[in-house]
Amino acid sequence: MALLVGVLGIAVVSLSACDGIGRVRTTWVADGDTIMRETVRVGRLTEQDLREASGLFPSQREAGVFWFLNDSGNDERLFAADSTGRALGTVRVTGPRNQDWEALSGGPCPQGHCLYIADTGDNMALRPVVQLLRVVEPSTNDREIPIAQTVVVRYADGAVDVEAMYVAPDTSVWLITKRPAVDTAGAFRPVRVYRIPPEAWGSTEPVTVSVIDSLPVVPVRRSSRDWVTDANLSAPDSLGRRRLVLLSYGAVHVFEADGASGRPGAKVARCSLPIHERSSEGVTWLPDGRLLLVNEGRGGVMYAGACP
Repeated sequence: MALLVGVLGIAVVSLSACDGIGRVRTTWVADGDTIMRETVRVGRLTEQDLREASGLFPSQREAGVFWFLNDSGNDERLFAADSTGRALGTVRVTGPRNQDWEALSGGPCPQGHCLYIADTGDNMALRPVVQLLRVVEPSTNDREIPIAQTVVVRYADGAVDVEAMYVAPDTSVWLITKRPAVDTAGAFRPVRVYRIPPEAWGSTEPVTVSVIDSLPVVPVRRSSRDWVTDANLSAPDSLGRRRLVLLSYGAVHVFEADGASGRPGAKVARCSLPIHERSSEGVTWLPDGRLLLVNEGRGGVMYAGACP
């Protein structure tokens, strides 16, 4: 059942759907948005040490396995679970400490396939440099794995808070800003996009990167709805085309993306999240083209749905 009431250009919507586990509700849908379709609650994280899930990526080694991480203030560990949230194992990452891990992705590396960790969280925009890490993707039976490589990153335009990262097939890493920023006229800016090239992984010095693009997602101070918390690149379709999804607290934003470089292209859709808690910080693509999302916090709820 849906109840629509216009309030200052905003539609108020109440939806519910039972899947045998729980109910899915949404209360705020911006004008022009669609609602994420076929949304079901698929489970809940059972690993008690996964307190602040802030990244989500499907295993390339073991079918049906997903990797997660905790953000700042937690141990350097990767957590494995299935698509219902059932815990499958924990792997300790040896190397640099978790200053503020915020994103998890995967892609090629010289050792085969790696998981990429973005230690890029910076709520107050104070860090002079941030760090990207990559590890050879572990097995759920592993208990410890070393960092394979690191790269230190400096933003040419000054410190920013980043919680969204994805890795392209050419191993370039893309970072997308989270929080509101204003231009010289005082207007809120769209989120900025940075690219770390593949050759950066061989650098022994900090790599300075500049803004190379922006995307039509505009965070504002009065609402955290469009604050970007994660990103993920889809597998290629039969023509080699990919899609990029950005996750914010109130919506998912889908774009076309170059199949090789991962560079974002035209906007495809924006779908409001039918999630009452509105605290999702992890998103990935499922093999059938739907999206899998996880809410931050111990026992985080996992949802699946389609956009568009």
